[in-house]
Amino acid sequence: MKIKKIMNRLCVSVIIPFYNQAEYLPACLENVKKLVQNLSYEILLINDGSTDASEAVVRKIKKKNRRIRYFYQQKTGVSSARNVGIKNARGRYLFFLDADDACMPDTIKNCVDFFNSVYEQVDLVTFPIQTLYKGKVLKPHFRYMFLKDDGVYDLDTNAFIGQSTMNIMVKNRYKENVLFDETMNFSEDQKYCCDILDRTHKIGFCSSGKYIYHRSDESSSGRLSGACFVYEQCMKMFETVFGRYEYVPMAFQGLYVNDLYWKLESNMLFPYHYEGKEFERSILRMKNLLQKCYNSVILDHPEIDFFEKFYLLKLKGEACLYPQVDLKHIRLYSEGNIVLEQKDMELVITKLTIKKERRVQIQGFLKSVFFQFYKGSVRFYAVHKEKRTELELFPSTHNYYLSHEPTQKFWACIFETAAGSTPYDFHFETELDGKIFPVTYYFMPLVPMSHKLGIYHYENRGVSVDINRNNEISIAAVPASWEKRIWLYYDCAGVPCDNGLLQFIHDYQKHDGVERYYVISDERQRDYIPKDGNRIRFGSNEHKDLIVQAEKVITAFIEENNILPFKEEEYEQYSNKFKFETIYLQHGVLHIDMPWKYSSERMMADKIVVSAKHEAELFKKNGYKETALWKTGMPRFDKLPPFSDRLKKILFAPSWRAYLARMNEVGEWEVLKNKFLTSSYYQGIKSFLYDEKLIQILRARGYELDIKLHPIFSEVVPLISDKKDGRIHIVENVREAEYSLFITDFSSYMFDFIKLSIPVLSFIPDYDEIRCGMNGYRKIDFLDKVDNRYVAKSAGDIIENIQQYFAAGRGMDYRVDFYHTDTPSMDKIYEMMIHS
Repeated sequence: MKIKKIMNRLCVSVIIPFYNQAEYLPACLENVKKLVQNLSYEILLINDGSTDASEAVVRKIKKKNRRIRYFYQQKTGVSSARNVGIKNARGRYLFFLDADDACMPDTIKNCVDFFNSVYEQVDLVTFPIQTLYKGKVLKPHFRYMFLKDDGVYDLDTNAFIGQSTMNIMVKNRYKENVLFDETMNFSEDQKYCCDILDRTHKIGFCSSGKYIYHRSDESSSGRLSGACFVYEQCMKMFETVFGRYEYVPMAFQGLYVNDLYWKLESNMLFPYHYEGKEFERSILRMKNLLQKCYNSVILDHPEIDFFEKFYLLKLKGEACLYPQVDLKHIRLYSEGNIVLEQKDMELVITKLTIKKERRVQIQGFLKSVFFQFYKGSVRFYAVHKEKRTELELFPSTHNYYLSHEPTQKFWACIFETAAGSTPYDFHFETELDGKIFPVTYYFMPLVPMSHKLGIYHYENRGVSVDINRNNEISIAAVPASWEKRIWLYYDCAGVPCDNGLLQFIHDYQKHDGVERYYVISDERQRDYIPKDGNRIRFGSNEHKDLIVQAEKVITAFIEENNILPFKEEEYEQYSNKFKFETIYLQHGVLHIDMPWKYSSERMMADKIVVSAKHEAELFKKNGYKETALWKTGMPRFDKLPPFSDRLKKILFAPSWRAYLARMNEVGEWEVLKNKFLTSSYYQGIKSFLYDEKLIQILRARGYELDIKLHPIFSEVVPLISDKKDGRIHIVENVREAEYSLFITDFSSYMFDFIKLSIPVLSFIPDYDEIRCGMNGYRKIDFLDKVDNRYVAKSAGDIIENIQQYFAAGRGMDYRVDFYHTDTPSMDKIYEMMIHS
């Protein structure tokens, strides 16, 4: 009887799970105190095994508030903690709050009042959420384009109001309550909401409230940012939800479509850690669910990029759209409705280059979603007077559109001609099924033409290029003006000395009429620049003046923000003034296939220094011609130490991980400490270094192990260097030729050791994470050429491989065909630059 009275008296149970949130709990509970004024309430605090002062903080506050109920459990996750709250809640309504979040005043009261008015219609009421990230308020979720007024909304007919976050109030059904799925540690909130909404297919919306969510890269969802962690549980969730219905409620369809899209954009959609049949089955599971989603849910989604909508439709199945070509239009039909209609074809011009002997080259790609579903022939012509010259079409690397997946079917082309004294006038046209369509132009920011700025004339190296209103292009030779020969040499911030500086030191005293400057992006670079060498500060006014006069840019790092002293939004303003040729020296041997970055269509590089055959093959695969590849070897290889007697030393130099770091407000990389400490990367390295078997091997062989971390990971050295054994050392500087064995994961540093004929072993403790693309790429040259058994994935694996090295004197069997010349690399590069 007493319990029943309490249950009838309490209006709301506020459920707050927490783990190591001592610093946030006081403010959180103060916020709740304001939220529940004039309401009967209880606060359920569930401690999920905290190891900080959280419990002491709670007990102190609890003494002042008898409505706080405290529960403790061994750490089993937030879902389990919330379930403790749900099972013990006595209020009419359940309200969820995380300890590091907050709500605006009157949120709970307004939700209670609204819920009371629709109590018989819904089991769940939602209210607005505001997301804060790095101190900024993010754009509101698209659902608030549809949830505007207070009311009850039907999930069967509203596709974009699905609930996936915890800005909710839930009817307490006591023994019949839905619980969180404790097997999930990702998207568990979304499943909980779907499970509750299943009973009525309706959701209530109260507009007068606000949940303030603090998004963090260190959150549990942030730490699980890869398909290898989330694919199975997310697929299982949607298969469970969709499996309940013959016709899936549109709101749940919308949740699934949105889930696919944001994962696609985040490069975590496909489970590439699976192989063969297992991978094929995983794709089929995704398609099976997508086929239960209406085309309109994909096409009408307010946030999905236009082009990616058609990729999702293609993923659903080619038959879902029908292509048609007539005399004046190309069209795509969905269920009898026109969803695409074009009268012309857009050519995106990616490069307009003036080459030697007044030759003009235009690179671009035909951009249309029509090609996703069109099976006929596509032909492309340059038309001069009555003469039509067909251009070869090939898949564009811009097919990697907004992600690292080839989601589009754009066709690239290259047009080249020589400028003469008589203007050469021409236009482009596209032919589909024998029907001709005119071509319009879109200019990428670094192309020296601009619709926005009204720039349709470019002049460089004795050539003028003009485009008129009819999209006709005119190329002509003009008198060439004399200009200074100015060369700018670069590395990048965070790098004290790399190939750019080495080549500058080699070249700067040449008496060849060239004025040379090294562009300083890191103060440590000053220590290496000869006293009489010209230097300018990156981003300075002098840099801005010289970049528009430069004949050549010579750089070890090709990213535009490492070269151009302007903001990205200013590129279009200055591109018409650029006349330089870019020589990409590289800062290592390329062995990663990233067509979305390292391709002719994407990079500023006109010429590329390559050191090995596989590099040349990668660049050719991604659009570079043989003539653009200088097979000289990079400058750093001239400085490799000469052969010396190997010492009893092993160097362990793992690369850094982009998924364990972030760029801070001042443009510097910083490690995500909590994410780092819980990562397979750190746990695997720690297990290796702390394995007693390793120590025994080093002692028995009389060897020492040096550890060299990437500079970006220098701040975590204390987390790795507390090993007290005298045979293991953290080092900053090394002399490569002294080592008998080199251990890395996939760092391009390995090529220095391979070139020195030093055995190399690979240890990738986060192998699944790398294979599924969490580090920004998946395809690594040696992983496709080395027997997978010899790629260590655990401490035990690498220790076994070290033992095999001592037994056989060999590392992994990875053969690299380096280019060799009798001339030192820097001499050869200089000669090629001076004559290019």
